[in-house]
Amino acid sequence: MKKQPDLSQLSVEELNKRAKMTKTATIMFGVVLLLQFAIGVYLTLKNGFNVFIIIPVAFLPLMIVNMSSLKSIKDELAKRES
Repeated sequence: MKKQPDLSQLSVEELNKRAKMTKTATIMFGVVLLLQFAIGVYLTLKNGFNVFIIIPVAFLPLMIVNMSSLKSIKDELAKRES
């Protein structure tokens, strides 16, 4: 697995680009998770319990990692502005 560079070693332009990309990916991933959850609830109500209700819960940690990564990037940008 490719090791990510330390945020303090990246330029401001690279940090802004990474923040924009991470924010877009997090929003899209969140929409997909909500859609999966809604479909899972619908199928559970219609057919009884199934695996589709568990899938969004299994992917929730990835969403949390993306959000914490975005927070780290924003903190680094804020630190450089001051």
